Amino acid sequence: MSRTLVGVLAGCLVLAMAAVAGAGIPSAGDSYVTMDNGGKGLTTCPAGDGPAYGYITVTALRADLTPIVGIPAGSIFFTITGTGSGNVAINAYDAETDVNGQCRFEAQGTGTVPYGSLSIAVQIYTVVLTTAPGTLWCNTFDLDGDGTVTPIDLSNFATKYETVSEDCDYDWSGGIVNPIDLSVFAAHYEH
Repeated sequence: MSRTLVGVLAGCLVLAMAAVAGAGIPSAGDSYVTMDNGGKGLTTCPAGDGPAYGYITVTALRADLTPIVGIPAGSIFFTITGTGSGNVAINAYDAETDVNGQCRFEAQGTGTVPYGSLSIAVQIYTVVLTTAPGTLWCNTFDLDGDGTVTPIDLSNFATKYETVSEDCDYDWSGGIVNPIDLSVFAAHYEH
């Protein structure tokens, strides 16, 4: 039996089990994803110890817009694309969808992701959601992208100190790079 056929049969089996279990089949166009980290993005560190982005919330709805309760977090899949996307892990915060059909996930940088945005596609069981969650904005302490936060990165940060610079706005305040941003940067120096 070909791998493609096995994959199709496995997908059908998962959907059938979900329907029998009462979880229901999510509507690709009505289910959606929200990015709700208080307007903040993901900050990454080469050591993988940057703050987590919480939350990416997946809302599973049937075609009649009723929430689907009980979909395991392990049945919700993410595809991340963009430069450095391989250095982002998305981990379940909730075990399954709640009474509102929602399940939350956290994004964590596992290495350097350059300044910019990542696109995230979401799939529940075998259903690919057609509503775009938007973008996940990323900053890094490794400003030169060499894998270590060094004096060169500190120098790059210093040139942006007391200016408006999105890539060094580590507290995601949208304002001037200030002592708070310096404090956050300093905690990751030499990582």
